[in-house]
Order: sequence, then structure tokens, then C-alpha cells
Amino acid sequence: LAYGLDKGAEGLYAVYDLGGGTFDVSLLRLEKGVFQVLATGGDAALGGDDFDNAIAEYFLAERRAAGKPAELQSTDTKQLLATARLAKECLTDRTQGEWTIEVGGVVSRHKIDVPTLDELIQPMIARTLKIAEGVFEDAGIDPKAVQGVVLVGGSTRVPAVRHAVEKMLGRAPL
Repeated sequence: LAYGLDKGAEGLYAVYDLGGGTFDVSLLRLEKGVFQVLATGGDAALGGDDFDNAIAEYFLAERRAAGKPAELQSTDTKQLLATARLAKECLTDRTQGEWTIEVGGVVSRHKIDVPTLDELIQPMIARTLKIAEGVFEDAGIDPKAVQGVVLVGGSTRVPAVRHAVEKMLGRAPL
């Protein structure tokens, strides 16, 4: 409804929802203003927070390699995850960036670029695509038959996610 699909759109549409803590995908048929859910699937333990955790682990591994403390207190964990989330968000429209974290009272600077981010999150993107493929299989529908795909959730702004969905469906997401 938010994308106006109820306004005369007809055919098959996929909704790919990669929120902070969960992933869901649904296949809908729209006919004469009526939505019919053909199949749905998801993973309640997969989401954008997992992207943030992968970036945070990358930063911690760099700290360990540099001989700096990587033992986390609860406030360190919150700050580290907030920085990782910021890095993910910034890399949606930049090719690289540098972030500062403080763990155990020791400050360190960390660079990350889009290829590194893509490598870190690729296994999670692959999991979402496998789930999506299962939804299409359950419905007996070829992914290339959809008229459009709606991306929902903050982590769908990550270019690697958008490109993977586009490649799977053969069309740019709405």
C-alpha cells in the first residue's frame, strides 16, 4: 500500500523485508485491488543487526591484530555496535570511511570500504536469497515472473543487498 501497488497495479510482486532483527519475504498476487499471499518465508534470527555485528567483529579483529585490547564492557559493546551501524549506513552512498572506537579506554581508528563490507555481509545476503528462492519454489513461480519487488527495512539500502535482489529477480527493486 505504501508503494501505491493498490492503485491499479496487477500481477506478481515480491516484498523483501530485511529489518534490524528479522528477514521476511512474501510473494503477492494483485488483481483488481485484491492482494493474495501466494507464499511467505523468513528467518527470525537474521537481520541488519547481523550486518552490524559482522562489522563490529571486523573492527575488533583489527584491534587484536594491532595488539590493542578487545575485551568489551557493556558500554563498549553499545558504542562499538553504534559505530558499526554508522559505518554500514555511511557506506550506502560512500565508497569508504574511517571510524574511531574506544574499547577498554584505548582509542583506535578503523577504515572500511564497500568491497570489505560486501565480503563481510555476503553470507547473510546469500541466506536471504536462499529463503527467497524457497518462497518462489513453494509458490511454483519463477522469480523472473514478478512485475516488481518492494524492499522494506533499513538494511535494504545497502547496495550489495539491492544488487543481489535485482540479480535474482532480473529487475531493479521499487
